[in-house]
Amino acid sequence: MRRVRRPFLWWLALLAVLMAWPLVASEYRVFQAGVIASTAIMALGLVIVTGVAGQVSLAQAAFSAIGAYGAALLATKLGVPAYFGIPLAAALAGVAGYGLGLASLRLGGHYLALVTMAMTAIVQVGLTHWETLTGGALGLMVPPLTVAGKELTSGFALYYVVVPVAFALFLGVSNLMASRLGRVFAALRQSEVALQTLGINVLHYKALAFALSGALGAVGGGLQGLQTTFLDPHGFGIIESVVLVAVIIIGGFRSIPGAVLGSAVFVLIPELLGGFQAYKGVVWAVLLLLMIVLFPGGLAGAGAALAARLRPNAGAAR
Repeated sequence: MRRVRRPFLWWLALLAVLMAWPLVASEYRVFQAGVIASTAIMALGLVIVTGVAGQVSLAQAAFSAIGAYGAALLATKLGVPAYFGIPLAAALAGVAGYGLGLASLRLGGHYLALVTMAMTAIVQVGLTHWETLTGGALGLMVPPLTVAGKELTSGFALYYVVVPVAFALFLGVSNLMASRLGRVFAALRQSEVALQTLGINVLHYKALAFALSGALGAVGGGLQGLQTTFLDPHGFGIIESVVLVAVIIIGGFRSIPGAVLGSAVFVLIPELLGGFQAYKGVVWAVLLLLMIVLFPGGLAGAGAALAARLRPNAGAAR
């Protein structure tokens, strides 16, 4: 009973801390925390498909574009509020992700990476040139989220929308990865042949991993669109997909908390550099290289290793 209750208490304590954060922080810090949360949702999709299931994907920026533009267009063209538009866009991205997974029937490694890269390029070209719908290269304004007749535009207000959604998704994915589905995804990474010998439909589970990744990417993109209030098609390209891969490498390739840690590093680096913004790419590349060489498990893995080393000492001290 105690083992069952302890994770629940940890999640409850985390939720309490997150809900109390805006009470002690400035609006800018609260806005940053919200952006970290929406970025982490996008990264979480990559943790599932690439970290856990072992399928190389450079399509996460395309999925986030579907979520961001889909929700914004539903709001501007049809008057569908974001709390309906984002789930609808996420469903569309999930279907697209499942189709992308089906296309991986005989592909793997860098061939699969090229297919996902092509999808990102196609989506970005469509956003740029379909001017009558998306606004083209000029971008698209995102209508504010309206709840009970009140527009939510401040960092504080959106924080209490984005963070609870992120919390629920992380809790759901954490439970999902501990279930049979998570074990199948992990086995998929280890050996597809072994799964086939057990009579498991490998293609279906590959496609399902891409579908989950696509849906999460769309939710993160839609929420971040509400925060930034403006969509630029140049922000949903191959480079952005590569950056999201770097986010999960720095945070922890197969770690669910690592998606948050990597996203925090990504959001906070520009502020830490101050007037040296021109060197942001260099700092990001050096940090990525150091993580790959020194801490293959990312920040989450390094933290877990440190905790494991301190635990025996704590026991001895008692």
